[in-house]
Amino acid sequence: MSTQPEVDKVGRRVAEARRRAGMTQEQLGAALGGLDKTAVSKIETGRRRLDISEVALAASALKVSTRSLLGMPERTKLALAARLAEDAPGEALRDAYRRARQLIEIDDTLTEVAGLSPGAPTEAAEEVLNRGRALSTRAVTSKNTARRQGRDLAEATRSALELGNDALGDLPALIETHFGVDVALSPLGTRADGLCVHGNEVNLIMASSDFPAGHVRFTLAHELAHHLFGDTQEVRSEDEMAMFADNVLERRANAFAGHFLMPERGVKALLRFRQETAPVPPAGVVALMVNFQVSLAALVYQLNELDLLGFEEGKALRDRGVNNLVRTYASGDAAQSVLNRPERVRPPARLHRLALEAFAEHRVGLGPIAGLLERADDDDLYRELTAMVGEADDATADGEFVV
Repeated sequence: MSTQPEVDKVGRRVAEARRRAGMTQEQLGAALGGLDKTAVSKIETGRRRLDISEVALAASALKVSTRSLLGMPERTKLALAARLAEDAPGEALRDAYRRARQLIEIDDTLTEVAGLSPGAPTEAAEEVLNRGRALSTRAVTSKNTARRQGRDLAEATRSALELGNDALGDLPALIETHFGVDVALSPLGTRADGLCVHGNEVNLIMASSDFPAGHVRFTLAHELAHHLFGDTQEVRSEDEMAMFADNVLERRANAFAGHFLMPERGVKALLRFRQETAPVPPAGVVALMVNFQVSLAALVYQLNELDLLGFEEGKALRDRGVNNLVRTYASGDAAQSVLNRPERVRPPARLHRLALEAFAEHRVGLGPIAGLLERADDDDLYRELTAMVGEADDATADGEFVV
């Protein structure tokens, strides 16, 4: 049972939160199931205790967490998840916010129950982060400055991580391994490109898997740029219109993505090998798409930045269409690599790995894994997981190393 001092403190916190929210006692009373002003006054002065159900109602009405009303240490991940629920923008980005909230809640659960450790950048990546934040402190007064900063940081990133000048491989794994940022792919439709969440305890990049793989790679690199530069918003969500908006932060992120995925030296080396010069012919454009695993739109954007393709030539290629170009100038696996969609659902590897371990050790049920995989919490998933755990146990018993 709550002691009187505790009741008094809860009441004071309710009163403070109500005043911050600009609510009257009558309005709060209505949210608490129709309490009158006198009853709310008694709660705020400690003469009446809030029932458990009323604590949740009060927190919702006052837009604070139940833990803050009860004076408990705040779980910042859940607080961020709640803000995502409240601040979801229009319909185009609603699914992206819903998925981000779900992943953050699973992260919080695994942290509390299974001791999930936060992701952390490598030493080399820490240098890149410091450089990005230092660049970000300078005023970006022009589009040229924005493009230069994006290019500089992309080149510094490739150098620090010893990535050379050729195509990058598994981009989600690279981001997670080096920068400690969780990466998720999810079918979010084609009205939402991606989302970046960064804060003290949560660093998450998401992209919609309903786009072709090359489009998704550019989105991930673009969102990584926002993270590296520490662009101001806690949650930055974008559709294609926003990602290519005519403002300096988006231009900087696009410049980073272009030079990170398609570095000038790598592009020119391939063209030199093919004995092709500017303006790059259609066959060369397709060869570059296949080599760097990027979309036609991203490649045209970068070739324009490198003065290897003019605006009119780029427009003609885009009007011709990627399917037509690929069918004409590529074949077999090369063609499919450009046109394929990425895996439908890719949960953050850090969360997925620990959720499976915790399930095998009976510390969590199916819920977190079902959420990560966007699967139903049903018998089929249970049978798959228990079979997987059994195989892992057998391999361990036989002396095999199991990851």
